[in-house]
Amino acid sequence: MANPQQQDKRQYVHDFRTMKKEAMIGKTSTSEGSSFTGERIYCGLVTKRPGTGSKPHYHPDETFNYVLQGTLKVEMDGQQFLVPKGCLLHIPPNMVHTAVATDEEEAVYLVWRDRVGEKSGQPSVVEV
Repeated sequence: MANPQQQDKRQYVHDFRTMKKEAMIGKTSTSEGSSFTGERIYCGLVTKRPGTGSKPHYHPDETFNYVLQGTLKVEMDGQQFLVPKGCLLHIPPNMVHTAVATDEEEAVYLVWRDRVGEKSGQPSVVEV
């Protein structure tokens, strides 16, 4: 019989290192990683190989990306900018954007997205 404390840990603690790694948003991006979807929030640990990333797309829900390694090149709201290690990218709902790892190294980041639109029947990703 499982120890009750171990059962609780499995329910509340999720180890991205041991979770299955897969494409994060299908053919819209080269991103790979692991994710967990809660009742109201989606969270993932994402890796983009050097020089690779996403096609223009948007999410109906608000998104945050926190860069752990490397740098993301982002195009959003008519601007191009870099998001280096240690910085947080805020993507408002329905904002068309791309995010690509710089050519120098892979980019690794945590992503959080609310699921309000998704729960009301909207797709979580829309390619444009």
